[in-house]
Amino acid sequence: MKQRNRQTGFTLMELIIVVAIIAISAAIAIPGIMNWLPNYRLSGAARELFSNMQKAKSEAVKRNTSIGIAFTTVVFPATGGGYTVFIDDGEGGGTPGNAVQDGGERLLFQITMPPGCSLVTATFNGARTGYNSRGLPLGNRIGTVTIRNARSRSFDVALSIAGYAAITNNP
Repeated sequence: MKQRNRQTGFTLMELIIVVAIIAISAAIAIPGIMNWLPNYRLSGAARELFSNMQKAKSEAVKRNTSIGIAFTTVVFPATGGGYTVFIDDGEGGGTPGNAVQDGGERLLFQITMPPGCSLVTATFNGARTGYNSRGLPLGNRIGTVTIRNARSRSFDVALSIAGYAAITNNP
């Protein structure tokens, strides 16, 4: 009996068809991803600010001292801005509870906005807020921070008199 020699694998034509399908799928998907990315960065920046405000509140209660948050805004359409979170305890000759990082008050963290996002407004008195040792806003500094992207979509992160932060989507 004669034994057949079977070859396994893909033909060149099959490989060309698979590569063509992948190329067509990528050509369709890439514009969608490019439209989605700025909005993803914006919502991520808003969630990060919300989370950091919650963290500042818990740090103030845990350390039994004031925690300050200072915002740096930019004029739209410029991108950038950010905020710093610091221990507002008057260390090193600073004034405790004034929401200003003075003297030797320690920085907890500093955040800059991601590419394509702008921190455009902070309605707090002097663009500063924070929490006292009971988790309430420093000196009743309540207000809203607006983060915007290049497509004019924005999110507001508001701080209430009770010390609660909330995110609002602005279409």
